[in-house]
Amino acid sequence: TDQSNLSHTTLSITVKKTAMTSLQNVPFLLSLSSVALVLLLLANLPIPSASSSPSLRHLSQNLTSIHFIGDLHADVHCAKQWVERTNLVNLTTTPYQWIGPPDTSALVFLGDYVDKGSTSAAVLQFVQSLQQTFPNNVLTILGNHDFFLVLDTALSFSADHPHPLGTPFYDYAYSFMHPEEYLESEWTPERDDDVELMGSMLSALQYVYDGQMQGSVHLCAPHCDKDQRDIFDSASGIPPYNTNLPLAQRASERLYTWRKEYAHGLYESGLLQWLTSQPLIAVVGDALIVHGGLSDRVVNHLSSVSERMDVSVHDALHKFTNEAFSAFFEEQWEKVTGANSIVERMTENFSFEIILDMVQHRGYFDPQKGCRDVDRVIRAIDSSYGELKGVNRIVVGHTPHDYAHERCGGRLLASDSSLSRTFRAHGNMYCPISERMVEGYGGKSVTCEKRHDEVCEGSISMIRRSSPEEDWPRSVTRMKHDEFDNKNERGGGSLSEDSSDDGTNNRDEL
Repeated sequence: TDQSNLSHTTLSITVKKTAMTSLQNVPFLLSLSSVALVLLLLANLPIPSASSSPSLRHLSQNLTSIHFIGDLHADVHCAKQWVERTNLVNLTTTPYQWIGPPDTSALVFLGDYVDKGSTSAAVLQFVQSLQQTFPNNVLTILGNHDFFLVLDTALSFSADHPHPLGTPFYDYAYSFMHPEEYLESEWTPERDDDVELMGSMLSALQYVYDGQMQGSVHLCAPHCDKDQRDIFDSASGIPPYNTNLPLAQRASERLYTWRKEYAHGLYESGLLQWLTSQPLIAVVGDALIVHGGLSDRVVNHLSSVSERMDVSVHDALHKFTNEAFSAFFEEQWEKVTGANSIVERMTENFSFEIILDMVQHRGYFDPQKGCRDVDRVIRAIDSSYGELKGVNRIVVGHTPHDYAHERCGGRLLASDSSLSRTFRAHGNMYCPISERMVEGYGGKSVTCEKRHDEVCEGSISMIRRSSPEEDWPRSVTRMKHDEFDNKNERGGGSLSEDSSDDGTNNRDEL
């Protein structure tokens, strides 16, 4: 975005959606002129108890070690493996047991628990269990994919009340809700023709990917808007649906049913309500934790607002993001009795625009001005109020690399290390994942011919100091998947950006 003034009522966001397996960039615009109608009612409501914090500061200030885990993207197997390897939690007991120092150790998740893989629900259940069992040790912020899942499953859509961003994200043919997620979750009953219908969708998608049509084709259910190309429409020419109209109709109807059942499951399980009570930005130790980042224009806006309101920048940031988001949904949950039922929209203080910008920002990786922006944010947060004095770094997810690494002389920790095996194998594409789908419908596409590895690759990060009285060190320790056995006790590998293994092999992601 290039608008510099958040007081504008129209905001356009251009997002590059690029498959890891393709060099083609497919840009699309999310017009926020409708968003101004839609999601900003958030300013002066009480904070729900699940995320009750009076400021950005979370967890104890007496911590001596903090582990950071990046984007998990619907791979519950690897999620559990990485948590086990921190040596902080015993996952073999019921309930889980915290085996790290209870008063001085913490585990921070950077969001994006869902999408791209097929176990989003299981990852959400896992991280929710950790956060609720160990609320004084575990922080779970939201990423853009988690935020979009909330929009797709909590809000009601109609001609009078359209989706805040025009199109539900699950309609996209890549990057968001993998169709196999519906079968993997416990919320859709097993049906005799599940494999047939799922296989037809995966076959059609592989045809779409090989033709590089993923930017224009949609998985619309029950129907597409007139300006969208429907994968189930015979006029789109996508096999097997172009020659089998009954199959196309059955597949479209089943996908619609699966989506309703899935949203209902999120609501009935309490996961949807839990998501809306989690913070979007926080301070832990000396680190500002945010999924994407804070852009120049958000900092400018908040600085201006803080002067007018005579509050600190970090108080304004907390009020217009964490407090606003959770308070809006807390009020709405008292009015509705199911998923996709919230008709009201947030309409104040540009909170929706700020949140959307924050969870999608990638500006810190700009080689020309990224580090300058990092320094500016740190100065704004660190100097605005004494309680947060000592903010020396920003920790982000969202922008994937092979390994976590530091930038800007240690002032930025890039923690998204492509932990999801599905994402590493197929990027943003919905290729067959389960054995039955791979055996029956895999190998039909150059895009999907690779199978994901069994090994959980990537890395997580840790920062440690000797006592709460000491300053946090500048350098952060990276722990790769093959380093735990012999390096965890003595510190693992360095995350220095000058290292030959600095994780900067960037992977495109939406």
